[in-house]
Amino acid sequence: MRLESTIEEIHGAGAEVIALSVNEDERQAGMAERWKLSNIQMVSDPGGESLLRPLGLYNPDERDGIAVPAMIVIGPDGDEVYRYEGRDFADRTTDSEVMEAVKGLDLAPIELDGWTPSVSAPDDLKGFFPVDRFVGYFAGNRFAAIAIGGRLPDKESASIARDHRIMAETSMEAWEKLNQ
Repeated sequence: MRLESTIEEIHGAGAEVIALSVNEDERQAGMAERWKLSNIQMVSDPGGESLLRPLGLYNPDERDGIAVPAMIVIGPDGDEVYRYEGRDFADRTTDSEVMEAVKGLDLAPIELDGWTPSVSAPDDLKGFFPVDRFVGYFAGNRFAAIAIGGRLPDKESASIARDHRIMAETSMEAWEKLNQ
């Protein structure tokens, strides 16, 4: 969702966003509908066999196997120019690091017509993170990161709490932007 809120900047830098997960196509369609993701192509890789495992981004130990939260920037020649792998579901890279890697490729801007799922979203979105809990969830994350960061004795540990606070803040900002 954060990337959807900055999609014009991403496309202006000549990049496209593709989201990979182990979710079935119907679940991807439901997520796209619920989170207003109309410019990020979502690719389903159940079991991680086609893409996630070869990229080293599959965690077989969590919930019967899930994608590792990650961001990879691949250059026009197919070489990886940026990689961030999260340690857990809440560990994400910053938007600025990703954009720095993309802009460093010096690509021509692109225009995309958006993305439409190949299947319909399920009628019942039960089990999907409820939209009405989003702001409260990330506000709680933000305040917890502030409190924990203040308790940590060394700068390296405190920087992890700072990064988590920034992730929560940018997620809330993206949500606000998408819901204007």
